[in-house]
Amino acid sequence: MFIIGIYLSILVIVTLAIMQRDAINGSVPLFSARNFFLAGILLFQTISGALTAFTDLTEGGAEINYPLKAAFIFSGTLTVFTLLFLVFYRKFDSAERLAAKRTRIRMTSKSSLVFAGVIIVAIGIALRFAGGSIPYVAVLLPQMSAGMLCAGVALLAMAWARASFNIAIALVLAVGTAAAGLALLVGAFGRREILGLFFAIAWGLYWEKWRLMPASRLILRVVLAGVGMTIPFLLFSGARVGGNDADRSLSGQIQSIIDVDPRKIQEAAIASLSGQFAGGISMWIIDVRSTHGGYDPLHSLIYFVTLPIPRDYWPGKPEGLGASVVDEAGIQGVSEEHSWGPGLVGHLYHDIVLISLPLYAAILAFAFRYMDARTMLSAGRDPLAIVVFGSALGQIIGMPRGDLGLFAFNLVAAYAGAWIVGRLVCGSILRIDREAEALEAEGYTYDADADDGYADHEHHEYSEFPDSTKDQNGSWDAETPAFPMRGAQER
Repeated sequence: MFIIGIYLSILVIVTLAIMQRDAINGSVPLFSARNFFLAGILLFQTISGALTAFTDLTEGGAEINYPLKAAFIFSGTLTVFTLLFLVFYRKFDSAERLAAKRTRIRMTSKSSLVFAGVIIVAIGIALRFAGGSIPYVAVLLPQMSAGMLCAGVALLAMAWARASFNIAIALVLAVGTAAAGLALLVGAFGRREILGLFFAIAWGLYWEKWRLMPASRLILRVVLAGVGMTIPFLLFSGARVGGNDADRSLSGQIQSIIDVDPRKIQEAAIASLSGQFAGGISMWIIDVRSTHGGYDPLHSLIYFVTLPIPRDYWPGKPEGLGASVVDEAGIQGVSEEHSWGPGLVGHLYHDIVLISLPLYAAILAFAFRYMDARTMLSAGRDPLAIVVFGSALGQIIGMPRGDLGLFAFNLVAAYAGAWIVGRLVCGSILRIDREAEALEAEGYTYDADADDGYADHEHHEYSEFPDSTKDQNGSWDAETPAFPMRGAQER
């Protein structure tokens, strides 16, 4: 077990090295959907699994009868999935070609970004509560509105990035963030939406400005952003109260945060660092399935597809693995909503690993490659695409903890909400630059940033080299291919 713990620790270092290498050579940005997913794997599987291997600690009720066997299978499955996911991600050039066909160029300014962001946040707050009494709609609107709120705040962050010393824009960003955060607190127990809101701010700042900074300045800002997100995250985590009778109104949530016990904050910090024992729970699932069976082929995929179907129409609809394993373990004295994080490996093993592992790795790799390619190709061109793919980062980082199908569904719902409302709002405020798109179609490469880095799209620059792109220092590189991700890998 100690050797397995050492191996998993090395796997953490190797994964971080891959992320750093790809960020340095420009093949995959530091802030990318792929890296957020890998960060979730590191926290909820690799580090969590190493902790269980070193200490034998796991979730109460998830005691493992044959820990060495379970840990060995866990480590092998995690390694193969990570490797296969990274290989698929690099090989799926078709996802990048598909993304290139969907990119647009929009005319923007600081004021238009602020205006669009405020409207989207206002719509998100309204829809957060408007559909609560409407059957079936109430299931979708919370996740869709969460995507709108994150996207709107990200637009405000992008506007602030263009004028960091503009007090008015900074104030609008602060008020918008507070309003969106308070709206997300109502009825909330999970932390992914709150975490996603802070991630969305950092995402908007990164793609508007931070990505152009030297590594030393970028690292400092990422560290400061991480510290800033940690404080409210731990406060909310320590103040959470389970059970159906818990007061989750806005006033109740705020009062719980004010009255939070410092020991609860400490426990929340320890639980976060341990990945909530998702690694140990994955090993428990491996142990139970190996000895008692209970496999369910492609359960996570089926759960994702059937999740929108009302249970009134289908009482026997599949349940999430996180809830069913609590019942399977015979846990007593917990609320009906209590669930475990089965972990990515737990899902893979439960879903018959020989089938689920290559299939899930391929699906996720294609999806994240498309998101990242679309984001990179939209940088400096289409703020709407940027903020849409930054509107559910909390769901992405939580996927490796599980439930996988539930988080994937919440991700799609958030994207849908952000995209639908974003298209309606930005259609009139951040209009498409038809002239720029026409020139680009003729073979010119459009650059919205210009020499100063942040043009308001009032002037455009076009390269005389049809296949060139502009580097971060403002010079033209005629040898860089049109697809930045693939081009960086080829170099």
